[in-house]
Amino acid sequence: MALPNQHLTPQEVAFICESELITIFPRQRLDALNLISINTRPLVPPQRAEVPLWLAVFLRKQKRCNIVPPDWLTVENLDRLEKEESGSAAFSQMPWRWMEVAEILLDACPDDLINPSEIALHIRALRELRQAKIRAGLADQINSSYIKINNLGLMEVCEIRPWVGKVVDGLRKIEGETGSAAARKRKEEADEDEDMYDDDL
Repeated sequence: MALPNQHLTPQEVAFICESELITIFPRQRLDALNLISINTRPLVPPQRAEVPLWLAVFLRKQKRCNIVPPDWLTVENLDRLEKEESGSAAFSQMPWRWMEVAEILLDACPDDLINPSEIALHIRALRELRQAKIRAGLADQINSSYIKINNLGLMEVCEIRPWVGKVVDGLRKIEGETGSAAARKRKEEADEDEDMYDDDL
């Protein structure tokens, strides 16, 4: 039997993301739902409601609602973030699950987004810019104790964690071997000093 993977896969991260709440416009009435993780209130058009993303996608596929995209998922905002990202060494502030939410909404309800093709291009450009920064940051920041890169999203952390873990383990092993060699050398020098002291006596 294979041991379970210690790290979340991108598919698992996307699945977890589906529990995020998102705003919808119901197209028809729906009674309250008592779900395991949340109880929804009755859906009454045209009142907005917040529901888990998976439920919003399910209702959207049945044409029973329209999904209201998050405020940050617009061409104007993504263009601003892209300029920030390319003009600074630091990572711009993004929602924790920005990649997963964008991918799900672009796939499930492109008609509810304004200029979905441009949004997709900006998301791809942001991802490439941030991946380049991650690679550069790892070269500068990584050591055997910790790594510090601020403002990464969950999917970005998930993607680099297995590789970073292996590198950090390798550095610890190298430092451990170096430390052991240095300790042996110190012990040998101390033994030599002790022998010389005994000879003098």
